Amino acid sequence: MNSERNSEVAKFIQAHLENSPYTVEEITLLLGFRGPDMVEGFLRGDRKVPLDKVQVLAEALGCDRRQLFESVLRSWFGIEFLDAIKEIFAGGSSSSTEQEWIRFLRELYGENIPELTPALRRRLRLFASVPS
Repeated sequence: MNSERNSEVAKFIQAHLENSPYTVEEITLLLGFRGPDMVEGFLRGDRKVPLDKVQVLAEALGCDRRQLFESVLRSWFGIEFLDAIKEIFAGGSSSSTEQEWIRFLRELYGENIPELTPALRRRLRLFASVPS
């Protein structure tokens, strides 16, 4: 069951586990498992993260729960299903151009997108007005 989709989730968890204040054993307890076998399985890519455990896992890892949830959904159902879900639930809330801006900001800043302060707004306006 060690699929490429599971290994994507495993890499994501491993990357955030390094910065987590919790050990694997503590995360195991937070997720409600008796022993570390399940969490270790997530880390190896041998087991899928149960959907009902994603939010608690994201909190324990200190990572963006949306990114983790999307990765876990892809591991369970594939990219086509995830794209359909995004399309259905985004339902006109933003255009594809706006979605591209959001994706770019997440790519640029990772999980630490800064607050849109008046100073940052001024800088963006200045940047946008400069001829390319």
